[in-house]
Amino acid sequence: MGNKILMGVLILLVILSGSVSYYSYTVSRQVEIVSEQLARLNSEQAERIDTLSGELTVQKTEILSEVGELESGINQNLGKIGGLESKIDGIEENRLQIDGLEGEISRSQDRTRLLEDEIKETAELSKSLSGAVLDANLAFEIVNQATVSISDGTQTIGSGFVYDNEGHAVTAQHVVANLSEIYLVFPDGQVRAASITGTDAFSDVAVLEFDNEIEVTPPVIADSSGLKVGEPVVVVGSPFSLHESLTSGIVSQTNRFTDIEYNSQTRWVANLIQFDAAVNFGNSGGPLVNAAGEIIGLVIARISPLEGDGVYYAVSANKFRRVADAIIAEGSFDYPWFGVAISDLTPQMVSEMNLETIDGTLVASVMEDGPADVAGVQVNDIILSVDGIPIASVADLVSYLGEMKTPGDQATLGIRRDTTEIELSLEIGKRPD
Repeated sequence: MGNKILMGVLILLVILSGSVSYYSYTVSRQVEIVSEQLARLNSEQAERIDTLSGELTVQKTEILSEVGELESGINQNLGKIGGLESKIDGIEENRLQIDGLEGEISRSQDRTRLLEDEIKETAELSKSLSGAVLDANLAFEIVNQATVSISDGTQTIGSGFVYDNEGHAVTAQHVVANLSEIYLVFPDGQVRAASITGTDAFSDVAVLEFDNEIEVTPPVIADSSGLKVGEPVVVVGSPFSLHESLTSGIVSQTNRFTDIEYNSQTRWVANLIQFDAAVNFGNSGGPLVNAAGEIIGLVIARISPLEGDGVYYAVSANKFRRVADAIIAEGSFDYPWFGVAISDLTPQMVSEMNLETIDGTLVASVMEDGPADVAGVQVNDIILSVDGIPIASVADLVSYLGEMKTPGDQATLGIRRDTTEIELSLEIGKRPD
């Protein structure tokens, strides 16, 4: 029994010993395999490291080369920057010089403006002096050669003057209104028959047409808007058939509006220059002339000798030129019209209406369906301005219309209604015949 047990133990030991030997062999083999794999990995890793090292070396070389190029570029740019800084410094110096020049230019401009002002003042003074000193003979010589006597064939009725090179002469409407025959007598004795091109009774202007085969230089028609009270003037004409007569005086006032008697009829005329150079029967239609020998007005009237002396009237050059040009171009002149009856304010009105000044024109009546009625103008409105131009009197209003406006034009009226100031827009109409 004991031997059997011992035998079994020995057999078990032999089996165990064999198993351990096999396991040891297996483990040893696996270790060898792992070692071989590790060796291959080490070899592959070493090759990769060598490859990477070579690549890194190449990249390093390239990077160093690029860095060198960048450093070279930077150095070049730094050089350029240095040059730019130098240029900037030069520009700054130039700017300072320019600032200095601008200062000098500004001072020169200031001096120039002062000189221009002095020149302007000198010119105005010279003009004023030349206007204050009248060479009457020179003015006469310039205008007389174009001034004509107007005759009915037997006696002198009035005066006139050559208007242009197209055979037109201008005179007063009332001079030729009742003439069946009209003759123009020139200073050299030549005579020309004339016919009426057209007339405007409201302005007392007439345009005549004649055979212009005569060497006459039309006189200059001046801008009469710049006339000043006190300017010297002369009148050339044929008073009482005294041909080529000259009288002298000064401008007394401008933009007069007054009623003038024609053949026992009274007619209101606007845009009048008041002057005191003597005018008598036969001067009507002749030229009112300034110191430069330019025509500034068309002589039309005087106050009655029974009333006084030294007050004479001429239609302003700006007005008669508008009328004459319209008659020549269209055969007539359309007189601008508001369609109201107006009057100057009186001191009593100013007091009763609690007004501050006497300036303005009172609307006394409004024509039904006329321009003012359509615009909304009412009786007792006070017209203070037209197109922003202050209106102090009836003369101001009608003078502005006569020289500046045409039927169909728009006008803006500044109006005081009770205690309120308003503006109304109005389309100017044509004055009825």
